[in-house]
Amino acid sequence: MPWSVSSVVEQRMEFCAEVLEHGVSVSAACRAFGISRKTGYKWLERYLEDGVSGLIDRNRRPQHIPNRIPKKLEDYVVELKREYEYWGPRKIHRLASKEYPEIKSVSISTISRVFARHGLVTPREEPVVYPAVGRFERENPNELWQMDLKVAVSRNGGPKVWVAGLLDDHSRYALGLWFLNDLSDESILNCWIEAARHYGLPSQTLTDHGAQFGMDDCATSAFRTYLWACKVQHIQGRVGHPQTQGKIERFWRTFNCELRSQLENSSPESWASLMERWRGQYNTIRPHESLDDSPPSSRYRPSSKPFLEPDRSQKIGKPGSVYRRVSPKGQVSLGGQRHMVGRGLKGWVVEIRSQGNGCWHIYFRHQFVREMILTKPKESVTYVPVQV
Repeated sequence: MPWSVSSVVEQRMEFCAEVLEHGVSVSAACRAFGISRKTGYKWLERYLEDGVSGLIDRNRRPQHIPNRIPKKLEDYVVELKREYEYWGPRKIHRLASKEYPEIKSVSISTISRVFARHGLVTPREEPVVYPAVGRFERENPNELWQMDLKVAVSRNGGPKVWVAGLLDDHSRYALGLWFLNDLSDESILNCWIEAARHYGLPSQTLTDHGAQFGMDDCATSAFRTYLWACKVQHIQGRVGHPQTQGKIERFWRTFNCELRSQLENSSPESWASLMERWRGQYNTIRPHESLDDSPPSSRYRPSSKPFLEPDRSQKIGKPGSVYRRVSPKGQVSLGGQRHMVGRGLKGWVVEIRSQGNGCWHIYFRHQFVREMILTKPKESVTYVPVQV
């Protein structure tokens, strides 16, 4: 005969029988069954009230929860979560408070539990912890714009399409997103000009060291040249240190999370409209944690400096300077000699200041470009045949 395993209810029945039928004291019965006197009296009371059914464990869930989120609010936050599936409870809580101000009394953890009850929580990978770096933020809009490029691969293994992004440092306002089929200097510059026409001029623009933004002794970029002509300072982050452009790098992470899958699952013809709609949502609706859960539009305003197309023939410099127009090859002619200035300056008039002893400095709108030295022409030598 197999051994029988008694259930918890059967043990409780035996305990009650020992006390009520066999006259065993409650203290002795509790010691025998290994329970406290408080627990023993509880089961005796329930057995006397409801019989054997009173010895079954009851549901511990409270019948009334005074602080529970109302049904209409729960339905509303669930609806918002399904519309903005990539947003967490903090952003949904902030957004819902605009429609229902009373939701401010509901904690963010409660919103998180609502999402869990409705199966709307997506498990995330463990975050990678990096060493803390210093953070900075400009005090006013348009003091600094951050610009960067990103690869967006088209569907079905098609050719690569690039995305250019421009972000205001103070407000995190996305000034523009553009699809590019090439990374020519003209394509990148046109994106910046379009934003400047619409929002006005910034004081500075921050980029990385990409070829479109770079500058060395023989290759001043067209991007930097144009910004100088607009009296905008072009600065570049430290090499191998993407934290300098941390805001736009974080922007690309949001772009990948919320928009990239939509682009990959739609036709390229609809990409522009999808991206513009998402940019409007990012700027005006999406709460930003670093902005006290306000959207970027709450902190951004257009620049007070309007954009004016610079004159490529304008002569700006010191009295007595020499001016030359840069050739399509990026060269200037002086003293019968040609010197490389930079292809990014082609078509612009540059200033050449004499330093003496054949040394000349080339400036563009008071910005030093490079130094050139005029060499003396070689003396001609006449061949005289030897007399024999």
